[in-house]
Amino acid sequence: MKDYSNDQLRKITDEDLVKEYLAVRSKINTSRKKKENTVDLEIYFCYVSREVQERENKKVIKKVV
Repeated sequence: MKDYSNDQLRKITDEDLVKEYLAVRSKINTSRKKKENTVDLEIYFCYVSREVQERENKKVIKKVV
């Protein structure tokens, strides 16, 4: 897992974005099991999730047009 900035998230490939999404989600789950603080990871996960959703919306719009 690598911490990307918002600009970097917009520029990485779809494949790398999905890998990052899964890695962050996994890290959150692992940390929760260990009773570790996950607030920062969850905030970062929101940014990654938003980018995934925006790309999915763009794909739907392109198919309609």
